[in-house]
Amino acid sequence: MTIDAEQLLTLLTVAETGSVSEAALRLGRGQPAISERLHKLTREIGEPLYVREGGGIQLTPAGQALIPDIRQLRAKLQDIENLLMRQKSLQVGELRIASTSLIANYLLPQYLQSFQKKNPGVNLFIKSGVAYWEHINLSELDVFFFEGEMDIPHLPDSYEIQPWLTGEIIAVMPKTHPLASASALSLKDVQPFPVVWREPSSGVRRILEKAFRKKDILPAHFIEVADVESVGAMVKAGLGIGFMTRTVFEQRPDWDLISQPITSSQLIWQSYIAIPNPARRSRTLSVFLDIVDSSMLMGRVFAESAL
Repeated sequence: MTIDAEQLLTLLTVAETGSVSEAALRLGRGQPAISERLHKLTREIGEPLYVREGGGIQLTPAGQALIPDIRQLRAKLQDIENLLMRQKSLQVGELRIASTSLIANYLLPQYLQSFQKKNPGVNLFIKSGVAYWEHINLSELDVFFFEGEMDIPHLPDSYEIQPWLTGEIIAVMPKTHPLASASALSLKDVQPFPVVWREPSSGVRRILEKAFRKKDILPAHFIEVADVESVGAMVKAGLGIGFMTRTVFEQRPDWDLISQPITSSQLIWQSYIAIPNPARRSRTLSVFLDIVDSSMLMGRVFAESAL
């Protein structure tokens, strides 16, 4: 039997488009070439894989039975193609990153700056925000940064997850807030006041909700915003108490707010990095990982000490 991948992928394309002409357009081949591939595949299989109906093509049960495996084959071939693309030399390479907006805006820039200084010829592609993940193909990425407690896309088997940076979640408020002068602050102290926090998919938001539930309390009411910049703006306007990591807060002195640790609960934010296993990493990615490696080690040590 001499079935090749092109024949199988052609059958899949015909199944998805419903016609030889549409399949030819998608594959960039002439209709005679598409028909010849289908005829060869049918001869090799030994039974009809499709029938022509009303100007289109319908798969027979034998043809339909092949489709799930062919889709897996196409995905694997795409993975291989992406791997080969990532093996380009460093100076003409690319680094593709997906991240939550918080990590992209407040944690990644310093590492990207160091990377770019050493490798000015590398193009950087950075996609951030949960909305992007709905259409993400992780096999096209070099690295994926995300926050603990979040729902993330299914990772290919070739990826591994490592803990990255951690941070203390703190309360932030105007200097004139009634709790601003408190020597210690608990979630029960916060409960009577409006809370400003991120959307439900946020890692910080989910940690806070879990902590409130554990104490069997709920905020009096809350304001939900889309990003940490909006948290700062709303808190500065006196609309409520905000929550964020200390690292983020220390980068925004322009907010002119004060911070308070939450003493009754250890609220620790954890970030993670998902990367292809070593055999699938490009040289560009390896160089970038060397830059973030020290912070990854610190994150692992912190996580282990917190257990």
